[in-house]
Amino acid sequence: MVEILVAISIASLVMLPIILLFGVSEKVTYKSINEVVAANIGLQKIEELKNRPFDELRKLVESLASDSVEGPFFEVKLPLELNGQWNTPGVEYAREARLSFYPNPDPNPHDPDYELQKRRVRIRVIVHFVELSVDGQRREKNFELSTLVGDENYGTPLNASFTSGVPK
Repeated sequence: MVEILVAISIASLVMLPIILLFGVSEKVTYKSINEVVAANIGLQKIEELKNRPFDELRKLVESLASDSVEGPFFEVKLPLELNGQWNTPGVEYAREARLSFYPNPDPNPHDPDYELQKRRVRIRVIVHFVELSVDGQRREKNFELSTLVGDENYGTPLNASFTSGVPK
């Protein structure tokens, strides 16, 4: 009888951490699913913006950033998007996109390379989501993705050809 009690107590000591591990892994899986959904929502917006012609993105930055085409420019925020189809049980998602020139969001119109400074646009998408925890608390989180889009005509005027330095 004592041997059976010792065996049961040893087995329960071995099994307890394994049982607790299942609860922890379920929470981690739930949280990672929310981040995967946020990443997909963000990628969807990035692809939508990347598929637009570059001139359209450039004009968007120029028109929304200032009344003047000569600046000042800054990061332009597109309207916050809400879509009930993105939401999952206990999680609400919203996304916003931001556009700016890159690497300098406010190029100087007096620089000789002013137009060249407006040949790349940075697209940032931030997905905001609220998770409801088991104890009923709301946890706000952000997931951010960004990429650069360049003018497809950018390289054309900059092509160089090699000619021999020896005069003919």
